[in-house]
Amino acid sequence: MAILGFMVNSATMESLLLSIASRFWPELKSLTGQKYLVGVGEVIVTLYSAPLAAAGFIWLLLISNINQVLGNLPLLLFFAVLMFLFRRFGFFIIAEIRAGRYASSDGSMESMVLWSAVFLLGPEALWLAVIWSVIDFLFRWQTSSPVVDKWSRARNYFLYQATVSLAPLISLQVYYAIGGRIPIPDLSPQSILFALVALGVHFALVLLFWSVYISYSTWTQVRLTGLQSVRPVLNFLLIALFLPALSHPFSILAAGLFEQNGPVTFLFFFAGLLQVALLTRQLSWAAESSRQQSRQLRRLEQLSRDILNAPPEGTSLPIILREHVPSMFPSGRVALWIEEQGFLLSHPIDWELEVEPVWGWLRENKDTGCFLSKDPLPWSLHYEEHNALVVAPIVEVDSEQTIGLVYLELYSLAQPWDYRSLTALFPAVKSLAAQVASALNQEVLYNQSLDYQRVSQELALAGKIQASFLPDELPPLPGWELAVAIRPARETSGDFFDLIPLAEGQVGILIADVADKGVGAALYMALSRTLIRTYAIEFDDSEPQPEVVFFAANGRILRDARADMFVTAFYGILNQETGLLTYCNAGHNPPYLLRCSGDDPVKALGSTGMPMGVEEDELWERAQVVIEPGDVLVLYTDGIPDAMNSEGEFLGDSALQEEIKNNRGLSAQQIQDLILERVQSFVNGAPQFDDITLMVLGRDL
Repeated sequence: MAILGFMVNSATMESLLLSIASRFWPELKSLTGQKYLVGVGEVIVTLYSAPLAAAGFIWLLLISNINQVLGNLPLLLFFAVLMFLFRRFGFFIIAEIRAGRYASSDGSMESMVLWSAVFLLGPEALWLAVIWSVIDFLFRWQTSSPVVDKWSRARNYFLYQATVSLAPLISLQVYYAIGGRIPIPDLSPQSILFALVALGVHFALVLLFWSVYISYSTWTQVRLTGLQSVRPVLNFLLIALFLPALSHPFSILAAGLFEQNGPVTFLFFFAGLLQVALLTRQLSWAAESSRQQSRQLRRLEQLSRDILNAPPEGTSLPIILREHVPSMFPSGRVALWIEEQGFLLSHPIDWELEVEPVWGWLRENKDTGCFLSKDPLPWSLHYEEHNALVVAPIVEVDSEQTIGLVYLELYSLAQPWDYRSLTALFPAVKSLAAQVASALNQEVLYNQSLDYQRVSQELALAGKIQASFLPDELPPLPGWELAVAIRPARETSGDFFDLIPLAEGQVGILIADVADKGVGAALYMALSRTLIRTYAIEFDDSEPQPEVVFFAANGRILRDARADMFVTAFYGILNQETGLLTYCNAGHNPPYLLRCSGDDPVKALGSTGMPMGVEEDELWERAQVVIEPGDVLVLYTDGIPDAMNSEGEFLGDSALQEEIKNNRGLSAQQIQDLILERVQSFVNGAPQFDDITLMVLGRDL
């Protein structure tokens, strides 16, 4: 834009703008950085837009016919109700314009209702928007405390006032000049064309009125971050202006329907549009919720990787937190504070939380809490203005004592915060607190949870380290055939299997799945596999005792890991001579025993207890089954039945059982290959969602 070029290339423009703005806001000179640039822009755009709004207001006042207003008062009130309803069902968009900085905009189809009224009743209908904007501005002005918020309110008000008064009045003059009439006579191509021209002129004027603000915002972005970040700002501003205008052509149809078919058809039309508006609002909520959750999960995983890769003494923890945490949540302020160390993070840099009152309250309550901006704060004797808040404890791993807090303050964007949206942040906030607690106790975690593993800081080595825990080659099993395949969904896996040689010709068969993904699940897998193998050897006896192995490993996992994870596992001790399998199933997918004969060939070895890592004193029942010659045992993880195609459909347990049953009489390797082929055929190229592990054990005839 020409205005943008002028701003960027003129060396004196900034000082000139500051000189003008400071006449109306003297304290502006004391601000620095982004606050200073934003403040100057708010004042300048307000001064630019105020005359436009005044001109539109005066023009509308001069041409309005009071008799026509009174004569159409019932219909005007009806349109006012419609506008109110559509405003209640408005949509919103929130976009990250640069790292940690968000912009928001809301809109609705009320402007479409307004244009319908204009095409039916003339310019007097514009008073519906003008009067509402005045009332809304006065209310919001009273509730705005910082000076910059008041200037922002004024800027928004004058620009909006200009777009609902001056811009439509100019558009109507064009409409009249080309032959348009009020009310719109019909829905003939000529009438529609004239109305579309008016709407097009109106949109062009809206862009023109907003061009100064768009140009200044773009220039500010260049000043703060460089040219590479201009596109997100421009895209957001243009989308925010363009989206409400998409519904404007429907105003022509609505007005035409009213004239041609009467109010009943008109009401049916708007009833349908109200449903669309409601769906649009719900979609806004769903999209924003999905964006937040996706970003939180991504940032939490990145934070987890960096903490694990960092030196165990924890000196780099504040740097890692500052890199990941501020952009983890919606726009706002965040602090992480430890009683013995002080602030690990305080964002933004020029803000510091008055922590003692919050800490005193949280130390007594010891639970995550949230507060809307209207709520009194329990740690304050008097009501204080504040944004929506979430406060969570940081609990020490060993003692389970509260040692610090996470304080999250959320600015009000277009999304209205309520208790539901705040509590939706609890899992991410609690995970953050748990990761900080784990990082503070990182040396213990390395010694107890990883034992001798994961000393490297490079994530690229994670897969190789994990693979070293799995058997390098399958042990010989005379009279038996064994086929094993493991396919991680990512570079690290939460699945694992093991074959443990035991005394008296017995062998331990283990398959398990950590109920999570990513690096954390890989570490939990390493710990679980090591403990189960250790106790399997320790408790190796002539009488198989898989329940004792699970009990010992489960207790140690809960004492060492404290990771809010659990693992499902199947562990069986096989007597190779007799085929007797003594097993425990800790909430794992039931292995299927395929009999070589019989009418009901598939037997499920179901659960004998809950998953490991949930309850410390949990006990498991022991079960036994004999694998006869020719029988085949299929063990697997949930990555097979939960395999998902591009349409969101799951393969399911029934399909797996069917595939096993159809392949009776084949070798273990053949059955394994056919099951994996069935999975690949079903997903048909869709991304692998979960880790897949498959073990097929067959007894020779």
